[in-house]
Amino acid sequence: MLAAGLLHAAWHAIVKSGNGLATLTGMGVASALLTSPFLFYVEPLAREAWPALALSILLHAGYKIGLAHAYNHGDLSRAYPLARGLVPLCALPISYLLLDQIPTGWELVGIVVVSIGVIAIATERSPSWSRGKLILPALGASLMVAGYSVVDAYGVRLVGWSAFTAWLIVLDSVAFLIIGSLLGGRVIWRQMGESWRTTTVAGILGLCSFGVFLWALNRNPVASVVAFRECSLIFATIIAFAILQERISIYRLAAVSTVAVGLFMIGMAR
Repeated sequence: MLAAGLLHAAWHAIVKSGNGLATLTGMGVASALLTSPFLFYVEPLAREAWPALALSILLHAGYKIGLAHAYNHGDLSRAYPLARGLVPLCALPISYLLLDQIPTGWELVGIVVVSIGVIAIATERSPSWSRGKLILPALGASLMVAGYSVVDAYGVRLVGWSAFTAWLIVLDSVAFLIIGSLLGGRVIWRQMGESWRTTTVAGILGLCSFGVFLWALNRNPVASVVAFRECSLIFATIIAFAILQERISIYRLAAVSTVAVGLFMIGMAR
C-alpha cells in the first residue's frame, strides 16, 4: 500500500502538471489497452456483479470530473488533500451499513487520526477567489471515492479480485473516453496526442496503484484500506515541494506528520 500510495501521488502530479481532463482520459486509454488481454484469462462476470460494476463506473466518472476541475483551480498540495479529505470518514459508515465491516480499536483510532491530518491539510487557508471553485469539485471527488471504494470492495468479494479488476478497468476507461470526448470535444484528442508519453506513464502508474488498492480491499476492512491509502498525501507533499516547487508551510508539515502517525497506528493494528 505504501508503494501504491507513491504511484498514486505520482500520477496525480502528472495530471496536475498537464491538462486534467485530457490526461485522465488518456490514462484510461493506456490502462484499457494494457488490461484488455487479461479479459481472455479471467472468469466472465456473474450476472449479480454487473449492477455493482455499473455503479462503480458512474462513481469513478464523477470522481475524475471533480478531480479535473479541482486541479484547474488549485495547487497539487492544496487540491489533492481536498479531494481525499472526507474519504476515510465517509467510507467508515458506508462500509459498516453495506458490508457490516467495523475496524478494530487501534485501526479506528488510526483512521480518525489520519482523517484529522487530511482535513487539517484540506482546510489550510487559501485565497478567497479560489475557495468555491476548488473546494466544491474536490469535496465532490472525495465523496465519489468513498462510494466507489465500498462498491468495489463488494465487487471483488463477490466475483474475485482478478475478474472484477480487469472488467472494471477496461469498461471504466471506455466509458470515460466517451465522457471525456463529449466534455472536451475534438481538442481533447489533440491534447492527448501531444502528451501521449507522459499520459501513458500516468496510466501505468494509475493502473498499478489501483490494482493494489482493489487487492487490499479484498483482504481488509474498507475503511482501513481507504485511510491507509492516504499515505499518498505524504508523497504528494514531497512531490509538490521537490518537483513542482510549491511552497509548503509549517502547518502543512504538521498535518502531514499527523497523517503519518495515524498510518503507523493502522499498520501496527494489522
